[in-house]
Amino acid sequence: VASTVALTHHENWDGTGYPGRIEVETGKPLEFDGNGRARGLKEDEIPLYGRIVALADVYDALSSRRVYKNAWEEDSVIDEIKKLRGTKFDPELVDIFFETLDLLRSIRQRYPDSE
Repeated sequence: VASTVALTHHENWDGTGYPGRIEVETGKPLEFDGNGRARGLKEDEIPLYGRIVALADVYDALSSRRVYKNAWEEDSVIDEIKKLRGTKFDPELVDIFFETLDLLRSIRQRYPDSE
C-alpha cells in the first residue's frame, strides 16, 4: 500500500498529474502523452489510496504552518478544495471529505501545529 500511495498521490483526477504510467524500477514511461512524457493516470485508473492521500495531503499542507508559509485560513482551504473538485481530486471523495469535515476539524484542534 505504501508504495502505491507514494507512486500515485500526485496523479490528478483529470490525468494531468505525475509520474504517470511508468516502469517502477527504471522510471521509464510505458505510455506517452503528446509531449513525450509518461501519460498520467486519471479518474478510476488512480488507485483509491492515492486519491485519498492526494486530498488529505493538500488539506494538511494548506491548513498547516510550514517554515516557508503560514497556514491558510480555513475558508480559503475549503474554497481551494472545492475549486479542485473534478480536476485534481476525485469528486466523490471531495463530497465525502465535506461530509466528514467536522470530524477533521476536531482532529486538527486536538493536534495543533507546534510553534
